Amino acid sequence: MLAIIHGWSDTSRSFRHLGETLVAEGVVEGVRHVRLGDYISLDDDITFDDLAAALDKAWRDDELPTRHRSVDVLVHSTGALVVRHWMTRYHKPASNPVRRFVMLAPANYGSPLAHKGRSFIGRVAKGFKLSKPFQTGSHILEGLELASPFTWDLAQRDVFAREAWYGPGGVLATVLVGTSGYSGISAAANEPGTDGTVRVATANLNAAFVSFDFSTDPQKPTLSFVNPTGIAAFARIGGENHSTIALKDRGPKSQDTLPIIKQALGVTDATFGRFAQELEQHTELTRRAEDGEKYRHGYQNTVVRVSDNYGAAVQDYFLELFGKKPDDARPEDAKPDDVLTCQIQENVVTTVHANEQNASYRSLHLDWSELQRIVVDNNRSLYISLTAMPDINKTRSVGYSTVGYDDIGSIKLTAAKLKEFIRPDRTMLVDVAIRRMQEDGVFRFSGL
Repeated sequence: MLAIIHGWSDTSRSFRHLGETLVAEGVVEGVRHVRLGDYISLDDDITFDDLAAALDKAWRDDELPTRHRSVDVLVHSTGALVVRHWMTRYHKPASNPVRRFVMLAPANYGSPLAHKGRSFIGRVAKGFKLSKPFQTGSHILEGLELASPFTWDLAQRDVFAREAWYGPGGVLATVLVGTSGYSGISAAANEPGTDGTVRVATANLNAAFVSFDFSTDPQKPTLSFVNPTGIAAFARIGGENHSTIALKDRGPKSQDTLPIIKQALGVTDATFGRFAQELEQHTELTRRAEDGEKYRHGYQNTVVRVSDNYGAAVQDYFLELFGKKPDDARPEDAKPDDVLTCQIQENVVTTVHANEQNASYRSLHLDWSELQRIVVDNNRSLYISLTAMPDINKTRSVGYSTVGYDDIGSIKLTAAKLKEFIRPDRTMLVDVAIRRMQEDGVFRFSGL
């Protein structure tokens, strides 16, 4: 059984061609074994919780198999978030009915278009409906926004869960995403590192989780690194955009797309490891072939969340990425290298987006190719520190002591460590904790 589920602002009609192609190719044994899912995505009252509950009911009403690993699921774009939310809400890894999970251009860690979709132009272009004019599914777009708390929390429930969801014995997940943008009028949506709608880095389900602790000892911050508990296969496909990779708009454009989809829908526990390695090699070759084009550089989506030692969100902060002068006798006392720091800020950090619902979550789109050229190839180190407001030295009551050069330490990432810390075509979640302070006058006792 194969279930096909569409993305935001789409319908199942767009995927009849894909389903019919897979039947004709012998991937699925006849149309009776294909189910096309439909859900409402352009209603401002609907949430991802609603969609997960509705999917669970529709699954049972249509009598789709519920046995462990009994159904293959193919999704496009937002459909990946809907299915992942449903799996982790209503199932456990040991009872999940999904076996193979093929994601075409998924928005696993958001889309740069989501917050733009709520603009007037987005409403006119995508949201007009006779029943509810100018609605675009605002709650869905909130979850789709870059650095959303929804995608952060979802990753904690499956990618970094204690019990692995993905890999042999569990869900055999494959992510495919294009590296070409749209043409014509739609090209206005294009930005480097995307397929026109989602970033290559935010599509990749595999991620890393890092904790920076500036709260225990601000002068000596610590770093901890966590890899996913499972593994998903991933490939970037040259020539495809957000639509053509799903065989829409006269796609596919690449001769590799359909064969890889077929492989993903036939992979087994025994062959999955080799399959994932083959896609990794395919991705490396594709990236090398495209690296001369800035649009297709390797980028990392770095999602930062900052909170204080009480667990409260810190929404007014600046994350600093800088270099230091290499000729100091004591590197820890070295002053910032203004030239290198300027190059990092201008060339490596391409965009920064603060989440509109909670600005303590931010997405930094880092150009890995430029980082290699500027920092790694010159065997330089990258330093990370943070400045937050309110400044206790100004308020004289409560706040953070981070503004002065000696107020707070920095995390040092050597050139060797940077190769692990910043990688192309993936997301890294960075959880930062800083110390909130209070002056003595905020609360005191006095005698009678």
